[in-house]
Amino acid sequence: MGFMSRFEVYARKRIAQRFSRKLAEQVSPSPIVSFTFDDFPRSALAVAGAMLADNGLRGTYYAAMGLLGHRTSMGEIFNAADLRVLVEAGHELSCHTFDHLYCLRSTGSEVQWACDRNRRAVAEILGGYRLRNFSYPSGCVTWSAKSSLTSIYDSCRTVEWGINANPVDLGFLRAAPVYSGCPIGKLQRLIAENAEQAGWLILYTHDVSPQPSIVGCTPAYFRDILSSAIASGASVVTVAEAVSRFRLRKDGVPDNNPFRSTGM
Repeated sequence: MGFMSRFEVYARKRIAQRFSRKLAEQVSPSPIVSFTFDDFPRSALAVAGAMLADNGLRGTYYAAMGLLGHRTSMGEIFNAADLRVLVEAGHELSCHTFDHLYCLRSTGSEVQWACDRNRRAVAEILGGYRLRNFSYPSGCVTWSAKSSLTSIYDSCRTVEWGINANPVDLGFLRAAPVYSGCPIGKLQRLIAENAEQAGWLILYTHDVSPQPSIVGCTPAYFRDILSSAIASGASVVTVAEAVSRFRLRKDGVPDNNPFRSTGM
């Protein structure tokens, strides 16, 4: 990626962060942690999902239905049976774009169409199941995508590092990666900081396996982070449950985006 391309990504992300904000505040401030999984590889459910369930907890899984049944560098991606197991276990299924469409090079209407296709595909398999929350594929967030999706979803998650503290922008939720390549102490300090701030920390990963991809982690690494989150005293809940603890501010209605058709 050239210098101008990096600058463009940065600039569009900053514009998205500044405008079309969907501001909300936690009704009764207390620390929250949510574990989320992008795409999602089967190991994220079979391994990490089981660890969460063993502790009486649940996670949020962002699925791109166009990847169903595929094999990637992250291993096998979910199949239709996995979706049913996930929902029956009480985990939350949430939305990516159908074919992992990047928002950066797409208009708001194109992103909306890809999301609508994804929601319809899930509803067909799961008898009308509604995808309430969204994650920008690869964290590529633009103003047009954000302004198009904030009225459709309860929340939209980025990969922008940090804690979501009052007031939060539900259209630009911050998060932190649970990758084995990330020093575990850095994440543990962030978990402790979240407890001190009574904020909402969203953690994300992909595969959870003994030999993970660069965007995944080992079972031992995930177990240690899960233990740290529980020990911090935070409520470990799905994204949907966390969002329900927030109330939209009167000034939290997103503004209109005059550049929506340009893909800004």
